[in-house]
Amino acid sequence: PDVLRPANKMGRLLQFVAISMMLQVSTAFVLPLSSKCVLAAGRCRPDVSYATLRRTKETALPSLRMQSETAGATEVDVESKRETAKQAFISAAQAGPKNGVDASPEQRKEIESKLEALIELNPTKEPAFALLRPPYQYFDGTFELLYTNTGGGSSGKLGAFVGDVTQTFLGIRDNDAMGFSRRGIFTNNVQIGPFRASLTARCESKTETRLDITFEETNISLFGIPVKKKEFEVGAKGAKGSWTMLYADSSLRVLKTNAGNYMVLKRGAPEGGESWMERQMRLGSKPL
Repeated sequence: PDVLRPANKMGRLLQFVAISMMLQVSTAFVLPLSSKCVLAAGRCRPDVSYATLRRTKETALPSLRMQSETAGATEVDVESKRETAKQAFISAAQAGPKNGVDASPEQRKEIESKLEALIELNPTKEPAFALLRPPYQYFDGTFELLYTNTGGGSSGKLGAFVGDVTQTFLGIRDNDAMGFSRRGIFTNNVQIGPFRASLTARCESKTETRLDITFEETNISLFGIPVKKKEFEVGAKGAKGSWTMLYADSSLRVLKTNAGNYMVLKRGAPEGGESWMERQMRLGSKPL
């Protein structure tokens, strides 16, 4: 408009100089803040160009994606390695004598080397606490003895016979304020034909790997008929023991007793057709 047009050459010259100065100010301050800055740690960095930002993005995103894929691949590799080690141990144990009873030194060396390799791949943190943590996936149900290096009755050996050894979870006692069980109740059972011997005990986690075991009573039956029962006196000699949990997944547990013997238990069919947790859910009880 004519009102903005200077009346003489000097006026037009001054207007040109003013406009040029305004453009320089815009170039110096506005453009770096709009097209040449990036947000880094909550601050604007005018020294990084837009082209640099794009190159950084194009480089960083594939790198982050690769790291994520690598982490996922690593987890798959560990799981695959664990399953391979587990099957190698199970095959070695099953190739030896029942429950590991009377295995030769060479057989024990072969079995236990594979067992130790599996223990190194234990997937469960704080296995002693996890054993008594709802929904008791490492304890609930019935587990069968797969291997032990003990020569005592825990191996299932009675005289010239070697029986089937099982461990069955019976429930919990003494919940704490958080609803977690302080003690788990279980039975160790030896079955040889019509003869059955059962030891009822309770366990209490003391550290992330150790549980204290207190024996409560033993029962002997023949053809399902009880013939003898014995209760342990509180504090009596031989009424206590301990487990060190070395490995736990949903189908296999490895522990070492206070006598230093391995006990490896593999999940079997639940005694009576259903586990303790399954029974609670069937009856409508609130799972703890």
